[in-house]
Amino acid sequence: MKQTLILPINRAVVTASMGNAAYQARFGFPHYGTDLVSAGGDSTVYASGVGTLVAAGWDRYAGNTVIIRYPGAVYRPDGSAADVIFRYFHLAEIARLPTGENAITKDTVLGQYGGSGMGSLHYWSPHLHVEADTDVRYPRHSPTFLPNGGVLFGRRAGATASTLRDCLDYLYQKPTAPDHQTYRTAGAPYVNRRDFTLPVLPE
Repeated sequence: MKQTLILPINRAVVTASMGNAAYQARFGFPHYGTDLVSAGGDSTVYASGVGTLVAAGWDRYAGNTVIIRYPGAVYRPDGSAADVIFRYFHLAEIARLPTGENAITKDTVLGQYGGSGMGSLHYWSPHLHVEADTDVRYPRHSPTFLPNGGVLFGRRAGATASTLRDCLDYLYQKPTAPDHQTYRTAGAPYVNRRDFTLPVLPE
């Protein structure tokens, strides 16, 4: 199977890039994912393609969390296709999700993004944090946090950043119906210049 993935928010605005130096300087820790919000105020989060639910639930540090394995996802920088794990953090709520193999589609609603985490539903400013990881053996390992949080296993359990990739390198914007996706960024300093544009899904 080979597939191209699309944005999880239809009117997406990237507010912080993966590995952004200004973000680390301000907050004191590396940013291992990409942060997004909606330009239109619709907080609905969709899956990015066909996939299998790995885990979903409350994590003490990441808040409401969903983890999906996408088979044969195209990695734009080199055109290769392989399974990839996407981890979605800080949801306000999680939708009722299908659990069968490849039962997730790009039309599956994962939930609504919010500010959940650190033991609270409202700890962060509302946004969606997305991590992409090529380590399909340990899909619940995330280096973002040190301790284990219930859904995620942190650096204390051996999670590292060595298998992470920028989720935007897998994603396209789909402007056609029914998605009508758009893409922009909040700009500097927390968005890397390479993320200022995103390709449109090929017809």
